[in-house]
Amino acid sequence: MATSSKNKKQKKKSTNKKASLKKKKKRVSKKQTTKKQSRQVGKSSKKKSVKRAKGDKKIKKKNKGLKEKKKKQKSKKKAFKSKKKIKIKKKKISKKKKAKRVSKKSKKTKKPGKKKAKKKVVKRSKKITEPLEELFGSPVKLQLMKLFFRNQEKQFLFKDIFKALRTEKQTTKKYLKKLEKIGLIRKRKLSPRKQIFYLNPDFEFFNELKELILKSSPVSKEKMLKQIKKLGKIKLVLLSGLFVGNKTAKADLLIVGDNLNQRKISTFIKKIETEAGTEINCAAMSTNEFNYRYDMYDRFVRDLLEEKNELLINHLGL
Repeated sequence: MATSSKNKKQKKKSTNKKASLKKKKKRVSKKQTTKKQSRQVGKSSKKKSVKRAKGDKKIKKKNKGLKEKKKKQKSKKKAFKSKKKIKIKKKKISKKKKAKRVSKKSKKTKKPGKKKAKKKVVKRSKKITEPLEELFGSPVKLQLMKLFFRNQEKQFLFKDIFKALRTEKQTTKKYLKKLEKIGLIRKRKLSPRKQIFYLNPDFEFFNELKELILKSSPVSKEKMLKQIKKLGKIKLVLLSGLFVGNKTAKADLLIVGDNLNQRKISTFIKKIETEAGTEINCAAMSTNEFNYRYDMYDRFVRDLLEEKNELLINHLGL
């Protein structure tokens, strides 16, 4: 019995020791966890404080930048206002000076009991116009008359007239009707939409008008020279055929030069043809080609030079 009681006591002691050890371990573990937590909290609080400090610094910088911008804007506004004021002052001063000058001039020119009427200054346009253009009132009317008188045997559709003149349809119709009313041009209907226009040889002043138009140069020479000089380095410009009244001539116009632009030449010839009212035979060549053909006694070149002609430009000493 005594041994069993002892064993029981020993067992109790061992269980008590184990329980106490467990309690100690729990306390130690709790302390360690609390320490860790406190450390983590300290670290997180430090990070937060660092972040806050950085944020405060950024905000301060932004505020500084905004303040500087505002200052600059204010200074610019002040400078602008000061400039405006200076300009206004200058204008006022200039106006006063002008008023003084005007008053001085008026004092000098004015005489008692006499008032001079103001003269209206009319600016004249520097356009080159033919005398016939001014006589007939419009270039379109003149072009129409040239077209019909230089092609007396031809009969034209309105399409062909419009293509030849290269003007607006309404203006061509307007002047065609006027010439119809006078009786210079007649029309004949081919169909309800197609009409043919032709010259009336029984018109009262037919021969007089014919002489006037055929004697006048088909194109103004000043206009031609201005346009020809833009075609390249021009050495020679010779007028023959239509421009001189030589029907047997092989060409109406000869252009000799270097760096000639063929596209510009073709547009130039089309313009002249619209003004003249007929096709124009133009020959263009380089100076080397012309000199070679001249030295070889080329018939085309020699005939143009020997027959009736007019030289507008001559830098070759012919």
